[in-house]
Amino acid sequence: MSVPDRARPVTAADVARRAGVSRATVSHILNGRDARFTDDTKARVLAVSAELDYRPSPAGRNLVTGRGDTVVVVVPTLLLGINLPDAFEAIIESLGSRANVVLRFADADPESTLAALLKLRPLAVVDFGSLPTSQRDRLAAQGIPCVPDYRRPLRNRGEEMQDAIAGAQVSELLKRGPRRIVYAGLSGRRMDPFEPGRLAGVEHACAAAGLPAPLRIEIEPKAAAQRRGIEHLPDGPVGIAAYNDTVAIALLTAARSAGIDIPNQLTIVGMDAIDVGQLISPRLTSVAVDMRAIVRDATRQMSSQLGDILGVEDDIESYEPTEQSLVKIISGETT
Repeated sequence: MSVPDRARPVTAADVARRAGVSRATVSHILNGRDARFTDDTKARVLAVSAELDYRPSPAGRNLVTGRGDTVVVVVPTLLLGINLPDAFEAIIESLGSRANVVLRFADADPESTLAALLKLRPLAVVDFGSLPTSQRDRLAAQGIPCVPDYRRPLRNRGEEMQDAIAGAQVSELLKRGPRRIVYAGLSGRRMDPFEPGRLAGVEHACAAAGLPAPLRIEIEPKAAAQRRGIEHLPDGPVGIAAYNDTVAIALLTAARSAGIDIPNQLTIVGMDAIDVGQLISPRLTSVAVDMRAIVRDATRQMSSQLGDILGVEDDIESYEPTEQSLVKIISGETT
């Protein structure tokens, strides 16, 4: 294969020359502002662009619009509260070719994260709990939407999401009869935005079922912490509502080592329904949340704020969270 004498990126001028049109015409057609051009002109520009493998320059777009074409997904460094691969994949699928999606872990200092985002000038930010409301407002003031909108909490058939998750956990834990409910959370050294809501949800579920407030144990998903968690369980039948599957699997492993009867003496329900939970023995019962539906809602919010910058809003699948259940139990052998 021969190497060009002077390899360089293809430009709009190259496309314009080959198609016999102006650079402005190329720009308008490739950016969707093509209503005033004939079908022949549009077809010719698109064909030449494909032939030359031309992509509009993000830098040029930045100069015109004052923003990039990147959607940044921001997550806490130690986030363990959502099925991140599913969420990230769903964002990419929802946006398609409309934007370049990148993942960024938040800094320990939220102000540092905000400064980096403002410097990048992204098209939008998808925040999974890293940014306080004041920083989200500062992004909005710069024309950078930050979704999902936590002022409009996502609901599951009219119920707060964390309450729906906890309600499903507690109901499943009680299937083998009355038992003391324990909430197994992360160690205090881990700062996670979902932890307080998870605990509050289990407290609400216990109150609704006429049960005492749940006991709370904290663990790190490590061998020593597993043993300490099991040692702090009360006597009698116990049901553990775990913060997530990692916590649940850690306690399940320790319980098996201690000879505890699962599920008669101890029932366990995780959260996230990760694949490995179905590969262990006994298989873990867990709660699955429809991350794709949640992401569709966030994408719809983003589209409504960006308008034709992102694309036609109707092209994003409309989603009304009260019309469907986002939470379901994945049955295993630990309940």
